[in-house]
Amino acid sequence: MHFKEAATYNNQTDLQEYTETVTAYIKKCIDDVTVTKTITTRANQKPWMTAEVRRLLKIRDEAFRSGGKAALKTARANQSHGIKKAKHQYAQKINNNFSDSKDTRSLWQAIQTITDYKPLPQASDDDTSLPDALNHFYSRFETQNNTPAQKLHTSPNDQVLCLSAADIRKTLSRINLRKAAGPDNIPGRVLRECAAQLTDVLTDIFNTSLSQAVVPTCLKSTSIIPVPKKSPVSCLNDYRPIALTPIMMKCFERLVMHHIKSSLPNTLDPFQFAYRPNRSTDDAISSALHLALTHLEQKDSYVRMLFIDFSSAFNTIIPQQLIHKQNLLGLNTSLCHWILDFLTGRPQSVRVGRNTRTTWTTNVTSLNKKGQQCLHFLRRLKRASLPPPILTTFYRGTIESVLTSCITVWYGNCTDSEHSRIVIGAPLPSILDIFLARCSSKASSIVKDPTHPSHNLFQLLPSGRRYRSIKARSVRFLNSFFPQAVRVLNSNLPAPL
Repeated sequence: MHFKEAATYNNQTDLQEYTETVTAYIKKCIDDVTVTKTITTRANQKPWMTAEVRRLLKIRDEAFRSGGKAALKTARANQSHGIKKAKHQYAQKINNNFSDSKDTRSLWQAIQTITDYKPLPQASDDDTSLPDALNHFYSRFETQNNTPAQKLHTSPNDQVLCLSAADIRKTLSRINLRKAAGPDNIPGRVLRECAAQLTDVLTDIFNTSLSQAVVPTCLKSTSIIPVPKKSPVSCLNDYRPIALTPIMMKCFERLVMHHIKSSLPNTLDPFQFAYRPNRSTDDAISSALHLALTHLEQKDSYVRMLFIDFSSAFNTIIPQQLIHKQNLLGLNTSLCHWILDFLTGRPQSVRVGRNTRTTWTTNVTSLNKKGQQCLHFLRRLKRASLPPPILTTFYRGTIESVLTSCITVWYGNCTDSEHSRIVIGAPLPSILDIFLARCSSKASSIVKDPTHPSHNLFQLLPSGRRYRSIKARSVRFLNSFFPQAVRVLNSNLPAPL
C-alpha cells in the first residue's frame, strides 16, 4: 500500500494520483519483463514450416556440400520424415479448430487457412482533419446538454457499496484475452495472469472510488476507433464508433452492473426485455406478435404498430435526469453519485489510422441467402477431402445457426416450399426437429419464470398435467409461437403408467 500512502494528504486519498501511480507501475513492470521478438514471414513460406524442419534442411545442405553420399542419404531421409511429421501436426492443428461448433472464431480461422483467404487491407485515411471532425460529431450531444450535473441530498443511513476481493479476483481471471487494450495500454493478459498480485490493490482502488463517488479520469478515458459501416463512406454517420476503454475499468463496470441488476425492484415493466435474465429478442417478437394476432382474432379488427429506432440512444441520455430515476428505483444515493461522475467528464480521442406483408417470404429468403453464402465454404472444405465430422461441425456452427435464427417466431407460418428451401439435405437434424426442440426449450423457460410477461399464457388444467390450449380462429394465429408451444409441451408429457 505504498502507492496509497504517497497519494494520501491530511487523511484524504487523491484517487486520481493513486490510480495513475498504480497503472504506471504496472506498465513499467510490463516493459521490464516483455521480450520483443521479430519473426520474418515470407509470402512463399509454407504454413507447416517449423524450426525443426529448418534445422533438418540445414543439415541436408551441409551434407550436400561435404560430398558424403551416406550422410546426404541419411539427411534426406530425416528431412522427408520431418516434413511429413510437420504436415501431420499442422493438419491436426487445423482439425482441432473444427472440434467445437460453438467456437465460430476457430471455425472461420480454419476456413481462411484452408481456402487461403486473405481479406483486402483497408485503405487508411490520411486526412488529418477527419479525427477532429469525428470527435466533434461523437460529442455533439454533450454540447447540447445544458443541464448541470448536481449531486442529490445524501441520507445519513446511506450504505456505500463495497466490493469483495474474491469477486474482483474472479472477474480478473475471466478477462477475454482477445479484447483490445484501452488508452492505458495495459493488455488483458497481464491483468488475468497477475490477478492474484493485483487483487488487493485494485480492490482498494475500486472501493475508494465507490466511497468517494469519484471515478479516476484515467479509468474513464476512451479511444474511439471509427469503422466504416459501408463503402464508400459518404458522411460522418457512416462510421461506427468502437470505444476502447481500460480493461481494468470494464471489470469495475461489470461488478457494479451486477449489483445494480440485483437491486432492481420487481415493479419494472414486464415488457422490458433488454438486460434482464431469461429474456431475448425471441421473447420480444413473440409477445408483440401474440398481442397483435390475439386482437386480430376479433372480426373487423386491425392493428397499428409503431417501430422506433433511436439513433445514438445512449449518448442522448442526460446524466442528471438518469440518477433521479435510479434513485426512485431504490439505488442508494452514493451509487447514483458514482454513476453521475462516471458519465460526466469523460475525455475521448478519435484514432484514424496513424492519426489519432403477413408472410415470412422475405425473412426466409434472407436466411436462405445467408446460408447459401456459407455453403460456399462448406463446398471448399469438401473439396479438401476433410472427414464428415468436420463438415458436420462447420455446418452446425455457421449455417445451421443462420437458418434457425428466431425460428420459434417464424417457422409455424411458413409454407411447405419455404420449409424446403432451408433444408440442406444432409444427414442432420431437420429444421422441424430444431424448431420443436427450440420451441420446447423456450416454453419451458417461460413456465419456470413467473416474472415473464407471457407466463400466464401457460395455464394448467384442473388435472395439473396438461396445459390449457389457446383458442385460435385463424390458422395464422394457430401456427404462431404460443399456441404451438402449448401443443409441444402437451405432446412431450410422459405417458401415464
